[in-house]
Amino acid sequence: MLELARTEKGSNAMGRKQATFREGIGQEQRHYAQALRDVRSLRGETQQELGRLLGWSLSMVSRFEAATERPDRATHRRYCALAPTEELRQQLASAYEALPPLNGDQRRPALVRRSPEEWHGRALDGPGVYQLLSEKYPMYPVARLFGDAAKPLPVWAELAPAEQWQDVEAPLGRLDLSEPVPDVRTWRYWEPCDPRGEEEFKRHLDEWDRQLREVHAGRREHLKTWNQLTYDLGAMTRDEHGRLRLDCKLGTYYHSLSTSECLDAELSEAYAAWPDSTPDVTWPRLERRAWLHERVPDPVADGRHRSAAIGVSTLTIVRVRNRSFDGYKMFLSPRSVTVATQRRRYHVVPSGMFQPFIPGESADLLQEQFSVAAPAVREFVEELYGVHELETGDGRVDPNAIYHRPEAKLLDGMLKAGDAALLYSGVAVNLLALRHEICTVLVIEDPRWYERECGELRICDEFLQQCEQAELLPDQRWVQLISLTRSGLEVEPLWWDRLRASTIVAPGAAAVELGLQVARAVVS
Repeated sequence: MLELARTEKGSNAMGRKQATFREGIGQEQRHYAQALRDVRSLRGETQQELGRLLGWSLSMVSRFEAATERPDRATHRRYCALAPTEELRQQLASAYEALPPLNGDQRRPALVRRSPEEWHGRALDGPGVYQLLSEKYPMYPVARLFGDAAKPLPVWAELAPAEQWQDVEAPLGRLDLSEPVPDVRTWRYWEPCDPRGEEEFKRHLDEWDRQLREVHAGRREHLKTWNQLTYDLGAMTRDEHGRLRLDCKLGTYYHSLSTSECLDAELSEAYAAWPDSTPDVTWPRLERRAWLHERVPDPVADGRHRSAAIGVSTLTIVRVRNRSFDGYKMFLSPRSVTVATQRRRYHVVPSGMFQPFIPGESADLLQEQFSVAAPAVREFVEELYGVHELETGDGRVDPNAIYHRPEAKLLDGMLKAGDAALLYSGVAVNLLALRHEICTVLVIEDPRWYERECGELRICDEFLQQCEQAELLPDQRWVQLISLTRSGLEVEPLWWDRLRASTIVAPGAAAVELGLQVARAVVS
């Protein structure tokens, strides 16, 4: 292995004599490796310092720069994001695409060790991203976790007025079914979207097909991801009393990933490399977001030219009474490593997409399923009890089977008896992805529910590092119990330090903030 000499600090390091390449290294590989060296030289960093950002050791960075190891695409994108100039970024991209394909005798590209969530967490913990959000969306100030000015969140949230709390359907406006129903296997439909999303959409389709082949071959029990219709934002308006209303249209999950969630990845990638960047420096690199802004003056309130799938996030608060504790606890859960976005980060539980569960193009059927309560109950059973057979995605399951399960019947009985309440707490907008979230809070007052059901839930009373959680339960969701003070329902101090923008998803943080405000009023 060729060990490259460390460069000195300062941008004048570029142009200094560099170590030669080993004999047998092709010209394309040399050209790309030299561009990698130039990134580090212009940044004035050592291989060890750059390796910390990339998620690799000094020796691996050395092999990248010596062209004896080829980075995977995730590492390559991080190199591009870290490049100090646009010219160097273009040079890197061109050199990478010109690399010859690997043959059977060559080493496969090294897989990045730092997860996308760890990498993007650098952006969320820095000031730059919040400066840009404030500049581009001045009418939607970011929320602060627990009201702490030092804990900004990339989300805007508005508390529901008290007269709407009892009606979880209150934020729903009109469902527009005048356009053709989108085809879950076709990119183009009536809504003109950024054409750059088509390639990503097709990658998701290819993965779906691969899983289907494994299911049919008996190598997989059920699908992990599949495309399905979603209820998307059409427009966010206010009624005559100033209360928020979400008018909706139809989209699909894969279209939402390819036209809305991609905005999050683009923004986070730019600021992960340069957390302190000013908006004028970063904006030219946000091509997907700029495309949308050119066509939609206020993309927070206007859902045109993309599929902005709406989510439903429910904060669950339960009464617990035993020998060691008498009060309330709330549930959080780290997202599975198998989901498409925001893996390992905490979220409220239950949470899920606002979408019809029964497939079909019938207007009556789509309108009938246009309800917030239905996905809240379905996700409650699926996520808290780990009922996988309700989410196979292949149409074999009776869509109404969930309501016949004892867990759903128990919850329904408590809601009707007044021992539990499902309340509308407000609306939040993830400003990274420009996706809306309907926030609700489930308050279970009867302590007998937790006493009776805790053995059936995935409960974890101890805090574990998120990487350890993923290793212990790589394909499951488990519940983290967080104690709340008896007076005021304040989160225990231990969690004030653990929860921040980089460890909890934006809509989840908003659901916690809004849900606690409503629960305090209801419980008191």
